[in-house]
Amino acid sequence: MAEVSNLRLEILPDDQSTFGPCECCGEMTSRVWGYVYQGNDALAVYYVEWTPGHDGEQANYDLIVGIWGEDADASDRQAIAVEFRKLDTGPAFRVINANDRQISKSTLVSKSLGRGSVIGTPIAAKVFAICDLIYPGDPRISELRN
Repeated sequence: MAEVSNLRLEILPDDQSTFGPCECCGEMTSRVWGYVYQGNDALAVYYVEWTPGHDGEQANYDLIVGIWGEDADASDRQAIAVEFRKLDTGPAFRVINANDRQISKSTLVSKSLGRGSVIGTPIAAKVFAICDLIYPGDPRISELRN
């Protein structure tokens, strides 16, 4: 468990897959996913996808943020996409347009948010807290940290 931006969040890694090969480099793409909890309540589902060997040590974090549970449906959740890059100054996250990612087509969400709909809003703190928790906390993405 970690406390980030006054949110007490915990991740629960779930599963992973490999697919490809990538059209531009021939490497296989890795995808891991899991859940983010705030106390006993699910807050988000996350997917981290990267292709080893791509320039810039980059990955995509696709998030489905909102209300989960028996009484919830897609109208309670939104897709948000974040680009990860490992820079000389350290890891960096940047919200990108979720409509450009496969997550936007998920039946688990009612809408996909663009950068302008996230940055400067209350959901931005949750998004960056989630990314800051997954990056060091999910052991399956260790190659992104090395």
